[in-house]
Amino acid sequence: MPSLSPPQDLEPILDLRDASKVVVEGVNRTFPAFRNLSLKVYPGERLAVFGVNGAEARSLVACLSGVEPLDSGSLDQGGSVSWPMGTNDAFSGKLSGYVNARFAAEVYSQPGEIEADLQLIQELADIPETVYHKPFGDWPAALKDSLRLAVSLAFAFDVVTVARLAGWDHRAIHPRAVRIRECFEQRIDGRTLVVCANGQNGFALDYCERGLALVDGLVVYEGDPEICLELVKEEAKRQKQQRRQRINRRISSLVGVDDPDAADGDDELGDDLGDEGFADDSTSRSGGNGVLIVGAGSSGSQVPGHA
Repeated sequence: MPSLSPPQDLEPILDLRDASKVVVEGVNRTFPAFRNLSLKVYPGERLAVFGVNGAEARSLVACLSGVEPLDSGSLDQGGSVSWPMGTNDAFSGKLSGYVNARFAAEVYSQPGEIEADLQLIQELADIPETVYHKPFGDWPAALKDSLRLAVSLAFAFDVVTVARLAGWDHRAIHPRAVRIRECFEQRIDGRTLVVCANGQNGFALDYCERGLALVDGLVVYEGDPEICLELVKEEAKRQKQQRRQRINRRISSLVGVDDPDAADGDDELGDDLGDEGFADDSTSRSGGNGVLIVGAGSSGSQVPGHA
């Protein structure tokens, strides 16, 4: 694996300083996605963000891309940065897929490349002509995902950010999947990549050389992506067990059981509240035996035995 040391002769292309972001879920729940985080990403680096809560990782990637504002702190971008690939909230459901794609091309295509980019989008999306000119809001979900992905791949950026991809298995050998993989690898060749790893661990491990593990809004480890994955999986298990114990105590108090363990049969209630995105399409390629350091500072802490 390449050295994770910051290049000495390069300025960061993404420079996040003392940044914080609070995520709002539902009506009453808020929690920190990250707190007082300082992070430098250098040209050509490939960074995977792992979070026990997927919203933590998605929010950090979205803020680095610029599509979500920080609550505090600052972000300097030293080049063009894509929106998180696989998402496009700017698409209008009332306009046709073609018009949505053309609007994106008018904004992001290089001079004289609009028609070529539109052809590439249609090729990658593989949308039937009868559907392509219908309102985007009427499309099946799978076709919407295909067009979002195709539009994300059509334009070149200095930094490519990736949310959760849908409609594409990067390891598949189907001709369309191979063509998308070729286009994606062309887009990231020599450029910077930032990936939300939750829900797509295999993708993150295959393409990223540096990882960041977020727990309760704090960076607990920065380094090997496989170790990051093991850390957040272990922390997710610990948090799930704590939820189960709270549920069992609550059940015990309601039914008058003195021993909370007697309610173990209701552990399944806790499973519905469990962690997100750790058992998707892969397992870690090597077993990291790191010890989680909960509450470590945002500068990243080291796991004993791993320099």
